[in-house]
Amino acid sequence: MENIVVATDGSATAGHAVDMAARIAAALGAKLTVVHVLMHGAASAEFERMAETEHLLRVASRERQPALENVPGTMGDLFRASDDNALHARLITVMGEEVARRAADRARELGAEVVAQKVPQGDYAEKILAASRETGADMIVMGRRGLGVFARLLQGSVSQKVSTHADCAVLTVP
Repeated sequence: MENIVVATDGSATAGHAVDMAARIAAALGAKLTVVHVLMHGAASAEFERMAETEHLLRVASRERQPALENVPGTMGDLFRASDDNALHARLITVMGEEVARRAADRARELGAEVVAQKVPQGDYAEKILAASRETGADMIVMGRRGLGVFARLLQGSVSQKVSTHADCAVLTVP
């Protein structure tokens, strides 16, 4: 096993997947690629949950800081502070890059030596599968479910799609 892809959305479940993938990569000397698919178009409630989970509000607020008198309390407040779609897209990108950076840092802490990051935009499952093809992944590691709007109802729809269509092993972590 030479290449492993781990998908993260910043949730606790994805954190378990990052830990597992990092330990496997460290044990096998494999390259690890952290993938976070940007959530453009997702509801602000999803961003609030992600920000609370990962404490990303301050990172995103710094992008908006010159125009704000006070740092907003929630992501919803931050998005309501402006109707600028370009700003919203930039904030989403900054948050996504921070999620990927933190996951990569965590993987390095656990012993993964070669860690890359990808932060594409689009359909979650399709972009995870594309990253696995691009990197020649021997394995994809991901949480069983993440931060999706219907996580409780459609448990694991992204992981199910990835498992069904992957050309390599897929390890789903609870």
